Amino acid sequence: MKAAIIEKKKGRLEVEFDDKVLPNALLGALAKKKVDAYVYEQHPLLADYRLHIEADDAMKELHGAIKAVESEWSEFGKELKGKLKPAKKEREKKPAKKR
Repeated sequence: MKAAIIEKKKGRLEVEFDDKVLPNALLGALAKKKVDAYVYEQHPLLADYRLHIEADDAMKELHGAIKAVESEWSEFGKELKGKLKPAKKEREKKPAKKR
């Protein structure tokens, strides 16, 4: 995944991504903190997605959103791995069928 800062001004930040998953996840984290932000596509035929943030310290808000998303995805990964392990053990415990 690629990301590039397109615009960085006081109170405004715009980052371009080549995939829509991360900017939308960051948008969710920003929305929880009530930060003015949105995601948009420049053109339907181009595979680029932009996250636009307006805040007193937009870069600080982006860093906070990144930490929040990292934490959520880490927790999700641990939870999913925990749910996958018991399923594997159950398969191993089943006795073999007698013929």
